[in-house]
Amino acid sequence: MSELLNDVKKTLLLQAQESDLLLNEKIVSETIHLGQQLNQRRKDLDIDLPTLELQTGVSASTLKRLFKDPDQVKFGTVLRVADALGVKLCAAV
Repeated sequence: MSELLNDVKKTLLLQAQESDLLLNEKIVSETIHLGQQLNQRRKDLDIDLPTLELQTGVSASTLKRLFKDPDQVKFGTVLRVADALGVKLCAAV
């Protein structure tokens, strides 16, 4: 029985470590990476710029600026696009 418990503990520990690695891959340390991740998500979902423009009300030129450098657009715009792409932004203090 204790061997089975040890196996379960090892499995849970490995799963927790894998989850931490996945989470760390998604942490954005620079705003340019956020733009790149949002653009990649758009491409992964096979959404073209005109469609995203219709979904968000954000012009294609602003979307391009956002994907290149999110500092160039209002944060509310970033949130609107992230929401449309199913990307959740959160902050940890």
